[in-house]
Amino acid sequence: MRLGFRPTLRFIIRYSGVFGRRAVGGSGGGGGTAPRDQRNLGEAISTLRNDQSAFNLWVAYRKSRDRPRLINPEELVEAEEIVIDLCRFAASRVIPINFDEDLQRPPNSTTNRLVTSRTLEKYIGKIIKYFRAVSPDHPDWKDLDPNDKKAVPEFWKNLKPGFRREVQLFHLLYRGDGVIGLEDIRPLYDFLGLDDEKGKYPHRICDLKHIFIHLIKNADDGRNKDNCQRLAIIHSIAEAIGRGGEAKFQTFRDWFFDYLWNVTNTPWKEKKTIQGYAMARVADEKWHKDWYCTMGMFALCEDGLYRTPTQKTNGLEQVVFPLLYGRKDEGATTLVTETIRSALPADVKNYYSAKSIRQGGINQATMHKDMNYFFLSALTGHSGDNNSSQYYIDATDVGRTVPALNALHGKRDLKTPIAIPTLDALGTADKATARKFMDKIFRCNIERFMEGGDLHIVKETFLASLLMHHRDLMADCTTLNRVSSMLLDEARGCVSCAESPLLPVDKVLENWSDKIRADFKKQSSINELKVVATADQPAYEMIASMAESIKSLTKTVADLNEKFDGVVKKNVEQEATISTLHERNASLRQEVDELSMMVARRSQQMAATPEGGRSNKRQRVNTDVASFDLEADTATGASETSRSGSPVPAHAAAAVPTANMPETTTAATNPVAAPAPAPAPTATATTVAAPRPAPPQHAQRLPLRHGHVAEQVSKGKKSMEKNDFRHHLALLAVKGAFRQQSKLAKGAIPTDYAEKSFVIFCLELVDYVAERNEDVQADVDIVRSARTVMNEDEKLALKDAADQIVTECHRQLNEFMPSSRRTGTTLCGMGKRIGDYKGRIKNARNLPLNSNKGNVQLIPVAELEQLEFENTQREKGT
Repeated sequence: MRLGFRPTLRFIIRYSGVFGRRAVGGSGGGGGTAPRDQRNLGEAISTLRNDQSAFNLWVAYRKSRDRPRLINPEELVEAEEIVIDLCRFAASRVIPINFDEDLQRPPNSTTNRLVTSRTLEKYIGKIIKYFRAVSPDHPDWKDLDPNDKKAVPEFWKNLKPGFRREVQLFHLLYRGDGVIGLEDIRPLYDFLGLDDEKGKYPHRICDLKHIFIHLIKNADDGRNKDNCQRLAIIHSIAEAIGRGGEAKFQTFRDWFFDYLWNVTNTPWKEKKTIQGYAMARVADEKWHKDWYCTMGMFALCEDGLYRTPTQKTNGLEQVVFPLLYGRKDEGATTLVTETIRSALPADVKNYYSAKSIRQGGINQATMHKDMNYFFLSALTGHSGDNNSSQYYIDATDVGRTVPALNALHGKRDLKTPIAIPTLDALGTADKATARKFMDKIFRCNIERFMEGGDLHIVKETFLASLLMHHRDLMADCTTLNRVSSMLLDEARGCVSCAESPLLPVDKVLENWSDKIRADFKKQSSINELKVVATADQPAYEMIASMAESIKSLTKTVADLNEKFDGVVKKNVEQEATISTLHERNASLRQEVDELSMMVARRSQQMAATPEGGRSNKRQRVNTDVASFDLEADTATGASETSRSGSPVPAHAAAAVPTANMPETTTAATNPVAAPAPAPAPTATATTVAAPRPAPPQHAQRLPLRHGHVAEQVSKGKKSMEKNDFRHHLALLAVKGAFRQQSKLAKGAIPTDYAEKSFVIFCLELVDYVAERNEDVQADVDIVRSARTVMNEDEKLALKDAADQIVTECHRQLNEFMPSSRRTGTTLCGMGKRIGDYKGRIKNARNLPLNSNKGNVQLIPVAELEQLEFENTQREKGT
């Protein structure tokens, strides 16, 4: 609360001569003084400003100690202790050159200059004069000459040199990471593990882990869309024990992976100096202390490894944290401070700032029994003493920072080798799957992180760390947090376990998490054994060596097991194929037996006709063959009856009875066994007695294969049905074109398949929709599992799945390419519209005109419109 005008005026009038020059005729004891508006001759206008500033400093100090503004003689019994405490207060905080009673800048002030040590000395000297006026008989100053303006108590003479040195040191070390205010800034540790007892003790939960949990839980696509980047910034500062604004100097151009130390080196640069030094980054069993995990969150949720064309144009391609780009040092520090305070209880948040991170890191590191100034300064950047030893130290040696980092991460020995989580723990098959998954979830256009780049191993470690901490992250931040949800959503349709192909996606991720964590812990334990400093060290070294050998043998056995599993799987598939062939062979044998019986019956009938059946034998055989072709087509779903639009004549489907056939006589005398009515015997007898020349071959097959207009109409309807995308999807599924756990568009489409490009376009749309719709993904799994031989329930399930998939794809296509007229789901129609949409994407990405649309990936409409908008703006600018 600011002091009002009247109390301020009364204070100045009462102690005029204390905070200003004495009036003429003053006695020196505070009495006989003139009001402040009656200034002595030659008094500068700045004197009043100095008086007010000294008064503001005193009021700010009293506020910080919860004491009233005016002091009484009883308190001044310990005047020296009060002045010492006042000096500590003034030398340990940011005091701008213009400040009020809360040490804040006035609203109209923009300067970053600080009050100098000399000026602060004068302010404290005026406050001591105030003490002399309140208690003139105090033993520390009662014997001073009242007319000597330079007369001060002896203790103040002794305090001034030390006070001046402390203020100058604070200003020297201050580089924009301080916060203006009355509160003493407290350190922030990584995790205290305490309970605040329902808000009773809020300082107990003021640590980095609680801040990180708050940022992850509240991350979204709206106002908190950059929470993961803020988290990565704070963690990068904490691991480097750096100042708040120094993360803005991080650039991918400086990064590299050091294979000797097994760390990522991200050189750190200090503000307002030319000093820079190596900075190792390490992993940890706890997610909130793992640099790879926090950077992986940034890369996954906020495209931390991707830069838009606009960002590249503005020079942000190599900038690690675009959120800090273009900010002044103080602005970057303010962002860190605001982020920290947004996650802490309101009652205590002002006690913590960007500087708290550095304080907490130093405090934690110095707790280690083996920590020394050399190790600590290598990480913090503090200068050594004035001797020449510091000039023989290579600041670019990343190994210098490892001991202090081991102290921060709780290692017993500061020289413990570094372990990192790796995808090798998953085995060869799952590692290949995980790498494909990595390329999907980490949107990346920074060349050094791509395959073949020297930072590709860092990107792999990002994924390995995210997977390793998957369980713990869901436990601490709920299963619905943005990081875990995105990881799980992206894994659907992309991730499977080689050991258990039917394992659900969430269980696959948990399985991978357990494997990577177990491997990381084992390697960390082996590394700790390597540096055990005891009398039994040789034994420990032998154990570590044996552990390394066991690890190598374990990997070899795992590789052999994988190969064996592959051979077994191949054999199982071959046995399944053989079983299917046996089934087909049995079916064909049955058909051959039926055909043989049919031929035998027809032969008997032919033999019973006059002249041994020679008159019309050929004609009947041809008719029977044509009828068999029709039945075979019907059995495979292509009935010629529906093609011709008319039933097959009875005399073409059975033997022709005659008057002198025994079969005819038997049929007449046995009405129970008589077949369907046959044509008139007279006509048949005439045909037999006076054989006519056999008609042309095409005349016999005409009713079965070709025919009249009704056949052509039926053909058209059938063609329309077969051109529907549902038909093609089900047909390809039955033919086994789709492989398990792979995209449909990558299926084995026959090379001679009609409209193959349209088929692939439509299947790409199915993959796109399935990645975003769990129900469609379930239908796609049904399509993948289709077999050549299925029962009726399986056929119905396949048909329903194809219907649902095509319906959703048609809806998505209408979103891609809206149309004022009604659109269908034919293969050609949908394929052409998808091709048109890909053409828009190709134009928006400025791809070469001769580039193949098949290589263009589908993207959301919003992203496409953004690209088109950027192109338009770029053209306008040009």
